[in-house]
Amino acid sequence: MRETLTTALDLMFGHEGGYVNNPKDPGGATKYGITHRTLAAHRGVASVTPAQVKALTKEEAAKIYRRSYWVQSGGDLLPVGIDFMAFDYGVNSGPAQAVKSLQRVVGVTMDGVVGGRTVTAVKAYKGDLIAAYAAERLRFMKTLKTWPVFGWGWQHRVRGVETQARQIAKGSIADSITHHASAKANPKDQSIIETLKKPEIWSSAGGLLSGLGGMATGSGPIQWALAIIMVGAFAAGAYFLIKRMQDQAT
Repeated sequence: MRETLTTALDLMFGHEGGYVNNPKDPGGATKYGITHRTLAAHRGVASVTPAQVKALTKEEAAKIYRRSYWVQSGGDLLPVGIDFMAFDYGVNSGPAQAVKSLQRVVGVTMDGVVGGRTVTAVKAYKGDLIAAYAAERLRFMKTLKTWPVFGWGWQHRVRGVETQARQIAKGSIADSITHHASAKANPKDQSIIETLKKPEIWSSAGGLLSGLGGMATGSGPIQWALAIIMVGAFAAGAYFLIKRMQDQAT
């Protein structure tokens, strides 16, 4: 509903980080979740430079959100909570896709436009629509080729949005405005696979293999005990290093 818009914008700036230009992100140069293509379209020009994207203000970004995402995602028509979910999904994956996913859940024609039938079906839905919509969003995102790179961050974002949608529906969102669940193709977003590619993870493995190789020349309980200790230490160290790197990415 329209009264959710101010809260939705506040939360959006918590979800969407500052300027990023990750070569693995098909959106290219992006700030506050606004891609260079979206910014160019809003300004009525053929293209904008990365520097122009970087200089985007929150005020202009808010105008783009209102005009190009909130209305198209059904923000003025959908029930409180679902309106925010559709808006956030629309910013991340496009309003049409956000609406199609919602229509898939409620069982109406997936035309990507929120009309009377969609609103009626949403209001008549039996069950936890917030949970079902979040699950459908994740299902769609897992089909994207960039899921292995950004999936961890996207999943974190969808969980946060689901929680915030429930708070909005209950009218208890104030404390959640400070939530930051950045996941718009941020280069810091790390899946476990991407994290394991880091040289820091494997630098210690070389020492482990070297040590085990040296022990292989000997035999006896002392060598085996030392080998077990080394393997255990490496496993524990690798676990905490991965955890620390992923925490730094959020």
